[in-house]
Amino acid sequence: MESKIQKSFQNGPFADAVTYKSDKGEISLVYPCYVQHGKYEIYDLKGNLFGKTETYSSVEQAEKRIQDLLS
Repeated sequence: MESKIQKSFQNGPFADAVTYKSDKGEISLVYPCYVQHGKYEIYDLKGNLFGKTETYSSVEQAEKRIQDLLS
């Protein structure tokens, strides 16, 4: 059984973010800004899916990891 992943977009003062949510938990993907040195960062908001912040050089890599964690 596949869990459905919901997306919601947020515009922030320093960077935009997308929140991904499923029955397994919730993850925030923060788009790069000058503070993040051009890296995409994911944060575990709910579900204890991974230990700490993870960084990726492309949005495709980050979304693949999110898909693996939340499915």
